[in-house]
Amino acid sequence: MSYYCEMCGREIDAREAKKAIVEGSLLILCPQCYTRLSKQGVVKEPPVQTQSKQVKQTPPPKPPSRPARRPEEYEVVEDYATRIKNAREKLGWSQEVLAVKVGESVNTIKRIEAGKLKPSIELARKLERILGIKLLEPVVEEGESTSRASSKDYLTIGDLIRLNEEE
Repeated sequence: MSYYCEMCGREIDAREAKKAIVEGSLLILCPQCYTRLSKQGVVKEPPVQTQSKQVKQTPPPKPPSRPARRPEEYEVVEDYATRIKNAREKLGWSQEVLAVKVGESVNTIKRIEAGKLKPSIELARKLERILGIKLLEPVVEEGESTSRASSKDYLTIGDLIRLNEEE
């Protein structure tokens, strides 16, 4: 089993990995980063956990078989205000009635219909269900590719520190 150093991103064998607390965060480090940070006095040793006979360690939970959709994968449509207002008027409801059915204040409904307040994903889902309209659409990022990300597509903590030092 191998790990990646959380400072420099280098792949390291599990036997070489060093655990250390850096600025309050537990990190897995390669021997070189561990040595460098130890010399700077930044590293603290993580507390040693002794396992008693009474404590039974449970295995980590298994990841779900299919990835769950996160709220960030959806966004509210641009014309949400007119869609909500038209659907409410079509049902013959006042803003007060809609507010009660959704469980929000009348002021919130007024601001949403005026386009001054964009509803949260949860509120948009409630409005979709109650009004029978579509307010959420999947997020499509421009330039999104189907290939796996290369190692240059992410930053390690070490990269961020180097960027900080260069400024």
